[in-house]
Amino acid sequence: MYLVHLAIVPSGDVPLPAEIKQMLEATAPDVLEHVSVHRQARPHPVIGLFLRVASLNEAETTAEQVWILAAAACPQLAEWCLRRAEAPLLLHELE
Repeated sequence: MYLVHLAIVPSGDVPLPAEIKQMLEATAPDVLEHVSVHRQARPHPVIGLFLRVASLNEAETTAEQVWILAAAACPQLAEWCLRRAEAPLLLHELE
């Protein structure tokens, strides 16, 4: 399983739809396990997708497809643009 972040930006001063999580879940393939919406992230919201796929490349490609499908099906997302879909790099300190 992979965590991929969707970095999205609005085209104006529009709020992220309250039902964004449900929009993504409704149009996503079966490999989507969980959606986490970080509305307070700065400078723009970030959406975390947990995906059951075989590789990192497949995870990032699938996450981008999840956004594209949701944006095509949900007019409320028309004013939001996907900047990138990538796995976050997390620092892990060894003790």
